[in-house]
Amino acid sequence: MAETTALMFEIGVIMLIAFMGATIASRFRLSAIIGYIVAGILIGPHFRFSLAGVAYQGVITDDAFIQDISRIGLILLLFFVGLEFSIAKLKRTKQAAAVLALVNLGAAMFGGFVLGTYLGWPLIDTIFLAGVVSMSSSAIAAKSLIELRRLNNNETEFLLGMVILESFMAMFLLTLVNGLVISSDSAPISPTYLFLGVALFIGFFAFLALLVIPRAAFLFERIKSEELFVLFALGIVFLAAALAEAFHIPAIIGAFFIGMVFADTKLVTRFETKLEPLRDAFVAVFFLSFGMMIDPAMFPIVLPIILIAVPLIFLNDFLLTAALAYFIGFSGRSAAAIGTSLLGRNEEAILYASVGTRAIRSNPNLSGEYAGTLLTPFTGILCILMSSLTPTLMRRSDQLAGWFSRHLPKYITFGGELVKRTLRTFVLPASLPLFKHSRVFVLSLFAYVVFLITLAITTGWWHFGVALGLPAAVYGMWRVALRTFEPSVRHTNYGVDSNPGSQDVIHSLVSRIVVGALASAGIVAAIWQLWWPATLLALYGYFLFVVFTMKATYRSIILGVGRRAEPSLVGRKLRPLRNAWAPRTANGRK
Repeated sequence: MAETTALMFEIGVIMLIAFMGATIASRFRLSAIIGYIVAGILIGPHFRFSLAGVAYQGVITDDAFIQDISRIGLILLLFFVGLEFSIAKLKRTKQAAAVLALVNLGAAMFGGFVLGTYLGWPLIDTIFLAGVVSMSSSAIAAKSLIELRRLNNNETEFLLGMVILESFMAMFLLTLVNGLVISSDSAPISPTYLFLGVALFIGFFAFLALLVIPRAAFLFERIKSEELFVLFALGIVFLAAALAEAFHIPAIIGAFFIGMVFADTKLVTRFETKLEPLRDAFVAVFFLSFGMMIDPAMFPIVLPIILIAVPLIFLNDFLLTAALAYFIGFSGRSAAAIGTSLLGRNEEAILYASVGTRAIRSNPNLSGEYAGTLLTPFTGILCILMSSLTPTLMRRSDQLAGWFSRHLPKYITFGGELVKRTLRTFVLPASLPLFKHSRVFVLSLFAYVVFLITLAITTGWWHFGVALGLPAAVYGMWRVALRTFEPSVRHTNYGVDSNPGSQDVIHSLVSRIVVGALASAGIVAAIWQLWWPATLLALYGYFLFVVFTMKATYRSIILGVGRRAEPSLVGRKLRPLRNAWAPRTANGRK
């Protein structure tokens, strides 16, 4: 009886404290998740103090039961994330979303690896740290877009498609990493068996999504009783989670994939209507339990890591991704909006931290001194900080775009506009496509990515042998890029003197920037194992290469260095390019 009373007391306290935390957070216009985390810290076993002879040691000291309940919320949360991964919704934005997602996630993961390596963390711990640093919050982005009334903006559908693709890639990576950690044997799990198990698991759900569910969905739609439908929904979600664990894959991945299976059916709305209240209640428990895992005494220890991670996030999400969005065809204002929308860190980062911390702590062969101890408080502070900053920065994205419009050098703006007008014909969808996408370039790019992955994961003499092929691979991409971009350069109106000399300069500029980025990625993969700080020098070298290439292009086309210039055209050439990053006018976007 006493145990039952204690159980009811804990559940009652958790629900009321979650309510109070969310209410207070909403009063300050913060995410409810922040309220849950802070409330969890306050009632958890790690928050202790003594005042006037009265000692406080937390309301709930045994959180084992709470952790079990929180897993239900996590499974339901990932099921709903999977429901958003609709292939049909991604068809229009697939190319731009894929480019943005791959580069953003890859660069962010690299930044996380740099941070973890600099701190001296082991590889597994570093992977989970990189996952936390790189996971943008889809919830914060979507909520802020609604509040700012930006859902109908041109960039929004690409942004949401990008975030969904990032979630899928993050789940795939989490599956692989968890497979490396979950085994408690002294011998590490074979990568061959790991990839085979993951492939079989994904193949099973692909079979369901492509062949079974489209033909059987009408049977589920005939379920008239809401009670029976809820039982059916919960049954398939938790059976998928159990199947994932049978493959030594996190249960949340099974929930994510079963959500994807039903994403393109008519049942999505019904799933959301019937399961959302249950999901929200259990998700609140999950975030509350995450806060209970945080030891406030660790805050001073993780603060230096925060001071390094936050600039890395701004560098990747705001500067690098915004610049990439601009290069592939978005306006400067839209690019700034995309960059600021990605700064938030919340549920996805907490997911990585929670799974990583528990997996490392449960494996006796892994040290818990790093991610097992520091990852949770680090993630808590990072999420609170970035979730508070992101809505404010999103509101000021136009002002930030205006600042760049006023302060960027003319040759950077000019060169960026030339690249944008060239690449947008390949990446952004158009109602009247002028150029067919080169299959040779796409296949070559895919082969080069496979080459980079091989280069990154091989060691010893194998790594050295693969690295010897890097110059040939880069040269091959250079030749393919020259042929691919030539028609676009020849037929695009750049607003400048269109003599053959100018076209050759623009063609060279675009090819050098694109292939230079691929070459830089190859250099990073080749030299990381030898001396990782050299990778930062390589990336800085590429940045200087882009700057000086743009400057040389500006001098050649606008200033007429090396050819006869027409001064009367200079002002007209610059005017449409200098305002590319200017804030939107009172009548809307230009």
